Amino acid sequence: MSGKPYKDWNEVRKDIKKWRWSNLCCLIIALLFIIAGVIGEALKIDLHLASTTWLLLGLFFAVISIAPHVQVVALKSWYGVESERRDKK
Repeated sequence: MSGKPYKDWNEVRKDIKKWRWSNLCCLIIALLFIIAGVIGEALKIDLHLASTTWLLLGLFFAVISIAPHVQVVALKSWYGVESERRDKK
């Protein structure tokens, strides 16, 4: 987050879309690494890295994708709390 308060739902939605795309990109990269490791092992193709290394790279990117997902959840929760606070006033 940029540290500034959001003025309306449209700004929050833009940030949510940005973080969802980064989450999706990390998951796709993780899936591609895992597929490369499985195919390399199954077909006995030399991919210049051991298949375990490809699987570990996939796991690494899968774990990294958790951070953008947490950011999306936090933004949705934050906006919900702020909108309830505004409604009570």
